[in-house]
This record gives sequence, C-alpha cells and structure tokens, in this order.
Amino acid sequence: MSVLFKICVSLMSLALLAGCDSGGGSKDGNNNANGKPSVKNRINWSSIPSKYNPSIEDVEFRVDGYEKINVNVFGFDDDVEVVYSKDLPADSGFLRIYRVWAKQASWGSVNDRPNGTTLDLIGSGSYSCSIATSNREIVQLEGGCYVRIQVFMPAGAEIEVYNVNKLMTKRFFAIKTDVMLEQLDRASRDEDKFAVIETYLASYRGLKKKPEMQAVQLGDVVSEFPFSEGKFKALRLLHATVVDRENLSKMIEDRFSYFDRAEARRIVGI
Repeated sequence: MSVLFKICVSLMSLALLAGCDSGGGSKDGNNNANGKPSVKNRINWSSIPSKYNPSIEDVEFRVDGYEKINVNVFGFDDDVEVVYSKDLPADSGFLRIYRVWAKQASWGSVNDRPNGTTLDLIGSGSYSCSIATSNREIVQLEGGCYVRIQVFMPAGAEIEVYNVNKLMTKRFFAIKTDVMLEQLDRASRDEDKFAVIETYLASYRGLKKKPEMQAVQLGDVVSEFPFSEGKFKALRLLHATVVDRENLSKMIEDRFSYFDRAEARRIVGI
C-alpha cells in the first residue's frame, strides 16, 4: 500500500512549474519491455466516485510538418501514454486529459505552439492540485488535478513524442550536432554533459547511422570540460565522427594544453 501526496500551484506560466508533478511520481525514466517509459501511478478511472467530478478534455492539434511533439502540461509526468489510432486523419492528433476536482478547480489552459518542426503542447495560467492516492484509488482531493494524459496520434505517424523531455515513442530522427552542442552548453555537471553525448550517439546507433562532426565542433565539445580527464573522454567518444580529420591536429593545438597534446594525438591516431 502506498500513499502519494503532492501540491502544485502555477500563477504565471508553465516555466514556473518545470519541476512540479501532480501525481507524486519520481522522474526515474524507467522503461518497459518495449523500451517505452512505464506508466506510473495509474488511478482506476472507472472507480472514481462522482464526488470527485471525473471528466475528460480533448485538445486537438495538427501533426503535418512536425518531427517532434513536446508535451509539458504543468509538469505532469505520471500516467502519460501515446496511443496510435487508425481512425485519426494522417494530419491530426489530440491530447486527452483526465481530470478530477473537489471543492474548487483552477485548470489553466493547454495550448499548441509551433516551433519549426517541433510542436509544443504546454499548459499556462493557474493550476492547483492536492491529491492523495492508495491502491489506485483517490483517498483525498482538493482543487483540480490531472490524473492521466493520453497523446492520440494517427497510425504510422513517425513523429517523436516527448513528455517533460522524456521520449515516449520510438526515435525517428537522429539528434543534430548543433542541437547536441546547445544541450551540452546548457548542462552544468560533467556527468550531465556526458549523458548528452551518449544520447546523441545512441540516436544514430538506433537508426543505424553515423553522426558527422567538424573538427571545430569537436573542439567546442572538449572545451566544455575543464579538466584533462573529461577532455580525453569526450575525445575518445567522438573523434571517429569527425569528417575533416585533416583539421584535428589544429583543433588539438587550439583546445588542449601543451602537456595534453601528445595524449590527444595518440587518442585520435595522428
């Protein structure tokens, strides 16, 4: 038996809620046997008492022209899944939100915002939820809470769907090098930076492709690490992806200290 309790409040926008989840689950990224994130904290929807006012809201969006859909509805990340439907037109999808409330509710709104080949589905406004559950049943509720979210996609859609930055579908597109560099710059700790690099490489392995980097881009990567050990590790991971290897020697001269250059040359084989 477990009891989960969480209060989340937004007064301005989604940006204030990046770390808040309304079901009490941890962001552990556990996957099921199919490699998809496991559903957490599923409430038995059919048994919710009428006093908790269960209702369903659908938010429609178009999918044509997009490679990626980002879902971040007030940081909710517990019971989220992607459902493929043969009944949906090839250019359409919708977000289905399962809601409960008691005493009063403040839902905010969910909006779609195009960003190039990415569609952001985000919550904004005011959202307040206090909920306790045990054995898949609600035992205490105040305010309005989302308890399940489904992303309905047309059958066969090759679009990556993320919920709170967690990949919910198969990967259909490799991470572009410039995107990886941006993510690397935003990461603060060395371990987070290496996680970015590993994800970048894995995105190509999963598609049986090979990433291509310029020597100067590899230089930008190694410069993210302040100590020799980190620089050498990044070099080992990425030097084979460099397509202009004739420029590796200059990159090493520019990015490595005098005492580290011999080892860097040995690693890349020049």
